[in-house]
Amino acid sequence: MTSCRTDLALEEAQNQKDNLPPGVSVTAQPLEKSTFTVVEITTPQAARQLKKPQGVYLTLEQKPIWKDSADSPRDMEAAAAGLRSLLPQEGLVLVVGLGNREITPDALGPAAAEQVVATRHISGEVAEATGLTGLRPVACTVPNVLGKTGVEAAEAVKALVHCLNPAAVIAIDAFAAGEISRLGTTIQIANTGISPGSGVLNARKELCAATLGVPVVSIGIPTVVDLGSLSSQKGAAGMMITPREIDLLISRGARALSLMINRALQPTLSLEDLAFLSA
Repeated sequence: MTSCRTDLALEEAQNQKDNLPPGVSVTAQPLEKSTFTVVEITTPQAARQLKKPQGVYLTLEQKPIWKDSADSPRDMEAAAAGLRSLLPQEGLVLVVGLGNREITPDALGPAAAEQVVATRHISGEVAEATGLTGLRPVACTVPNVLGKTGVEAAEAVKALVHCLNPAAVIAIDAFAAGEISRLGTTIQIANTGISPGSGVLNARKELCAATLGVPVVSIGIPTVVDLGSLSSQKGAAGMMITPREIDLLISRGARALSLMINRALQPTLSLEDLAFLSA
């Protein structure tokens, strides 16, 4: 298969399945309505060949999210548990919604972050009065993009990390895939940080443990494919395609990601409670 530009470690592993180097493991588990796959990259050689940093990549493959609005609790729990396993067990978590809300395929991060339940301010008498004691502290931010603010998202997040001293950062972003079938059907969670815009040739400053000083877990859904990965026609490289159902993809995808994050961070609350609190 020809090389393609993709943010998905599983896609790279599948493209090179006949030539995977030592240091790559791929384990798949069927769920109720999806497949949950763990890709682990453990050596520098494997990282270079798959063009992905060393780390753990969790992938949920499902039907197009704009077609199947009925969530599977089992699948949601599996994804939330996977996300929780990549985070420190305690401490404040800063959730960051990356992207430009005015460009629909890039609006996933802001749309999802705005539905994550912020709890850092709920404590003491307020927590007791509302029946929300024992919640993990969570803060959320949507830093927008450099062209709008003149500030790199990584710079804004680094300033917040310095101020809030979180135990970890969760970065939500729209991803690029190499195959059309991945659009709106794949959710990737990774403990390797993120370089916003890298999948669409607009890489910004990286958000990772090395740049922020705390663990960074990324989560997202592919919303675009580089036409150059699909066509050899002149001028195809750099052109992005997205499904015509992109509005539903962003709406339902943001809802799914926010529920996964809320469930991972607040396991004492039910999915029903979290859906109510984030509505």
